[in-house]
This record gives sequence, C-alpha cells and structure tokens, in this order.
Amino acid sequence: MSDMTAMINKLKPYLEKRGYFFNPDEDMTTALLEGLVVNEKRYGYPFCPCRLATGDVNLDRDAICPCNVRDWDINEFNTCFCGLYVSREVFMQKKAIQSIPDRRNSPKPENKLWRCQVCGYICARPHPPDICPICGVSHDRFEPYTV
Repeated sequence: MSDMTAMINKLKPYLEKRGYFFNPDEDMTTALLEGLVVNEKRYGYPFCPCRLATGDVNLDRDAICPCNVRDWDINEFNTCFCGLYVSREVFMQKKAIQSIPDRRNSPKPENKLWRCQVCGYICARPHPPDICPICGVSHDRFEPYTV
C-alpha cells in the first residue's frame, strides 16, 4: 500500500461520518494529501501542508491535520484553510470555495455544549455538527445541553 493510500485510509473514515468531504478538485486534494505524507515523514506527524512547521510537535499541535480550526472554518466558510476538507454543499458543487482568513492564532469562538437527541452524543463547539458522528442524524436533531 502506498503512503498516499495509507493517508487516505487514515482520514476518510472520519470525514463523511462527520459531514465533511475531501475537496472535489482531485488535483488539489492529491497535492494536499502528498504534502501531508511528506510532512508526516519529515516531522513524524501530518502537519498541514499550507503552514510552516517548527518541527516541535508541542508548538505545531494545533495545525496537525485535522487542525484545531477545521470545524470553525468549515462552519463559516464551507472549507478548511488549506481546502482539503469541505462541507457537503461544496462537495455537491452547490457552493464554491473562496479564500478564507488564517485563524490559526485567532481567539476561538466560545463553545457551547450540544447533545444529540437521538443517541445522546455530546460535543463542545460553537454550533452543532452538521451530522452526528455517532448516529448520523442532521444538525437539527441537536439541542443545547447544560451540565
């Protein structure tokens, strides 16, 4: 199995279950995945190919793929910063990708707790996920949750 196939097999099972997809532009997706493979060989972790790594996993942790701002970016812009991951709307070509700001060091939006009404999955994020990663229902089946 090639390194590229291994990277795809590592990332793909988590994507669609969470409502994300690889960018439908195959050339772009291939280039980004190749960059992840190169960075994993170079640094020992799949650092985002669109950013500069320090080589220190503790300093780079926030941009190890998938990065800390992926969900935030996809919720607001339908794509992550580098463009590897996109929303269902972009994947289905109902929306186009546009440039987005690099928010790696920006203050993150305040998280709320959300609970899936079907399976009980609880997550902390600004908005509920588009798709429950456990049972697959849509975001409208989530409710605010308090402890």
